[in-house]
Amino acid sequence: MIDEKMEKFKPIIKELIQYYYETYPSGGYCHIALDDGNLSDENLFFCQEKCENNEDLLGYLIATVLRHFSEKEREDLYDSDWWGMRRHKSSRK
Repeated sequence: MIDEKMEKFKPIIKELIQYYYETYPSGGYCHIALDDGNLSDENLFFCQEKCENNEDLLGYLIATVLRHFSEKEREDLYDSDWWGMRRHKSSRK
């Protein structure tokens, strides 16, 4: 279970992800996690490696922070539309 300090960090990580999407609209080197919802530790570690190899400090930070949440908490964050794309896409219909 996540501690209270990390719980308070959820809005901040969501803002970081939204900012990341301004630079990388498809989720950049964290695409498999951020865009596709593959949120296991293994997938986030893969994202960290891709970010590190491509000098993507913000993506690395996001993947690292997400690994500190449980998989259920990550899924809840993802389901809460953490980058606003679902709202944006549905508003175009």
